[in-house]
Amino acid sequence: MAASEATNILVVFQPVTTGTEAKVVITFDTGYTVSATPTVNTSGLPTGVTQLPGTLSAAGVDQVVTITGVTDLTEGTLYGFNIATGITNPAAGSYINTLTTTTSGDATIDSSDMAVHVLSATNGDQILLTATVPPTFSFTLNGNSDTFSADLSPSSVVSTGGRTVTIATNADKGWIAWVRSANAALASVTSGESILTSGTVNGSPNTLSTGADGYVLDVNLTTDSGTGTGTVTLDGEYNGTDTSSGGTLSTTLQPIATANGTTDGDVLTLIARASISAVKGAANDYTDTLTVVGAGNF
Repeated sequence: MAASEATNILVVFQPVTTGTEAKVVITFDTGYTVSATPTVNTSGLPTGVTQLPGTLSAAGVDQVVTITGVTDLTEGTLYGFNIATGITNPAAGSYINTLTTTTSGDATIDSSDMAVHVLSATNGDQILLTATVPPTFSFTLNGNSDTFSADLSPSSVVSTGGRTVTIATNADKGWIAWVRSANAALASVTSGESILTSGTVNGSPNTLSTGADGYVLDVNLTTDSGTGTGTVTLDGEYNGTDTSSGGTLSTTLQPIATANGTTDGDVLTLIARASISAVKGAANDYTDTLTVVGAGNF
């Protein structure tokens, strides 16, 4: 409906007079530009509109487009077609166009004038919608405390029950998670002793030995979300290979896992493991605090 635009003309009409239709004629008001070779189709019609029947073709002469090849129509049925190319709108304003159905011999069956309004602005018949998708990142721990499943013993490696971290983000480059230990050890005020973390941060997990002090963190991939573009990679340091292994803890942030794309819910499980020597001082207050943080890579 915008001024001076080459446009698709949607024509919808309803026959009211009995006759044998063979043509539909559109007479455009002065100001319209009509090609000698317009094209016609019946695609994309509104719901409830019946395609104009027949093998349709179109021709333009002066201000008139004649659609031929139409088969007989049924009174009371709503028909439609498109003059897809060949029409250019006039300047902004109101116009009167005329639709006529005829027989093969050009006898008029029905005829009606139609008021049409042409808008002034380019794209004046359109509404441009704009929207913003903000960057999002969520990082959720399923709890803020964890305990070892049994008393520490020189005859076994004991693990905590584990805590999960769930990460969701629309960051196209993914996310990264880190961990930091307050003590790099399980420390007791009562005994004055500590169970130091094992090994060094070197990209490979450490395996604890029964009868010897050791303390590590194992990070497991519980869920690599199938929704999104990202794939999760565990850092080699904390990717333990069994229930006796894990990574060295540090008082500075260390990466534990990354992903390279979006996700609606990657889940990591963090499990602490510890072993002790037979002479480790007795106390029930061996403790450490792990700080787990993450960020989206936008």
